[in-house]
Amino acid sequence: MSTGMRRNLTAVLVRGVVVSGRERMRNQMGPTATSRDTWNRGVPQSAIIFFILIVCQYAFGADQRTMDAAKREGKVVWYTVAGESAELAKSFEAKYPFVKVEVLRSTVFPLLNRILNEARGSNNQNYDVVRQSSFAMQVLIHKGLIQPYDSSERKSYSSEAKDKLGYWTSTDENYFVIGYSTRLTPSGDAPKDWDDLLDPKWRGKIAMDPDNHLLYGGLEQSWGKEKATEYFKKLSRQQVQFRRGNTLLAQLIVAGEYPLGFVYAHRVELLKSQGAPIDWVSTMDPIVATLGPVGLAAKSQNPNAGKLLIDFLLSADAQKQLQRMYRIPSRSNLEPISPLLDAGRLKLSSLHPSLAEKEESWKKSFRSIFQLPG
Repeated sequence: MSTGMRRNLTAVLVRGVVVSGRERMRNQMGPTATSRDTWNRGVPQSAIIFFILIVCQYAFGADQRTMDAAKREGKVVWYTVAGESAELAKSFEAKYPFVKVEVLRSTVFPLLNRILNEARGSNNQNYDVVRQSSFAMQVLIHKGLIQPYDSSERKSYSSEAKDKLGYWTSTDENYFVIGYSTRLTPSGDAPKDWDDLLDPKWRGKIAMDPDNHLLYGGLEQSWGKEKATEYFKKLSRQQVQFRRGNTLLAQLIVAGEYPLGFVYAHRVELLKSQGAPIDWVSTMDPIVATLGPVGLAAKSQNPNAGKLLIDFLLSADAQKQLQRMYRIPSRSNLEPISPLLDAGRLKLSSLHPSLAEKEESWKKSFRSIFQLPG
């Protein structure tokens, strides 16, 4: 709730109490009672003042206390795997110039290892806010390195996009989809669902990142282990071409090196906006999705500035900024930047952080089926 809305609510509540108190006492005292009689003999002024103080504390207290404390802290340290973090940090500083953001960006496992190593060597944590992958976030929660924070912005997020205990809320999502070259594969010939990838005409023409074992995990969650394993065994006979990097794969499809491959939907939409000859299949059932959880350090040295940053990242303004950068925001009350990205029309299967304990098993099965090293 914005400050302006809180002020309006305060005024309405106070006015309502005063008016309703007067009306109630008029009814008790009779039609000849004056307004002064009603005020003096009816509702004690001390009660009205007490109520106003309570309402004002609700309307302004928590937000203002956090803001004042964040000003005193003066900075927030943000560990993140999101590529757009620097741009979001600049927008945060423009809105809250009294707090400077120190951004440390890395990839999932190096950042996870850094946090765990820092935790072993110190009672304090060097970061205040962390944006990690779903399963890495669950590791941090299990290690006691994240504390709950129930931001007021969380009400605009679905239950799938936030932890019920408040440990994390997702800022954005990745959809694993089949992208295809519109030059090499007309839309009418593109696969429509998973079984279509088993057509002999796609043998040797499907590209995939060798680390995409989450695809296997998503199908196992939706179909069960036996069906998912049998399907991937059939897919392995299609001579899948492995290249590391989902972004690189999208670029290779644009270049015509592969007619189709597993890529991120938002990356395809960005390339499409630039006129690239690429599109993606929105009819797959399911479409495996991962979340982008953000959380507050358990031993944050700047906890109020950290809360302020999380509030900002979950706000409509920051979520729209992510959308303009062709990411898929997790906030549920935003119109999709592309009709194809309308989550209500997609058969999404999101991998919740609580499934982290299954990742190693998924990875082992995936790499075994495709005979990948490691």
